[in-house]
Amino acid sequence: MLTCVSAVAAPNDIKCSGVLVAEDGEPIIGATISVPGTKIVATTDVDGRFTLTVPKGKEIHVNYIGYKPLNLIASSNLGEIRMEVESQMLSDVVVTQSIARTRRTPVAVSAVDAATLDIKLGNQELPEVLKTTPGVWATKDGGGFGDAKINIRGFKSSNTATMVNGVPVNDMEWGGIYWSNWSGLGDVISSMQVQRGLGATIISSPSFGGTINMVTKGLDSKKVTMFASD
Repeated sequence: MLTCVSAVAAPNDIKCSGVLVAEDGEPIIGATISVPGTKIVATTDVDGRFTLTVPKGKEIHVNYIGYKPLNLIASSNLGEIRMEVESQMLSDVVVTQSIARTRRTPVAVSAVDAATLDIKLGNQELPEVLKTTPGVWATKDGGGFGDAKINIRGFKSSNTATMVNGVPVNDMEWGGIYWSNWSGLGDVISSMQVQRGLGATIISSPSFGGTINMVTKGLDSKKVTMFASD
């Protein structure tokens, strides 16, 4: 009896086949071809080809990540099916970092703003700007530019976290920092913050002595028009 039923039902099914390609004609591998409302599913091979049996009166749904989905009428030979790329406009991404606020954040912190940096920096190195900050000792070393040393509450740079926009830049081996690698950073810093002593942190850094965070300037420049005269 079952054999008779299957023999009657078979002619109502359509064996669909086709080739799935992208806009440039390249085959799409691994796309999903399904029949909505059923469990019939197939995928394209390395050549973009697929074959599946579809009940009469049903459509097939073609789906692939990054491309617009398609609904097609079942046919024995669908030929070459070209899919269009689906593009979406994304909103702007703003990257920020947490910074301490004077008299708001409950930590011992001192901040040097951009105006103070312009006055004090000159031909000095970045650590020397923090000389007047409580708990900080900074001095030049006997070498060339970039060999300055800085101690916070007696702890050397290997026990002090140095960060740029909240990202640690301490050396991975000895924990300190080579200031010669950051010789031009003073031109783009908007503020320097010094936290004295150990504080809560969500990153792994040698912040036992304290933390120095250098915040760089954003894209805050405005359009200007300049005229030159003889």
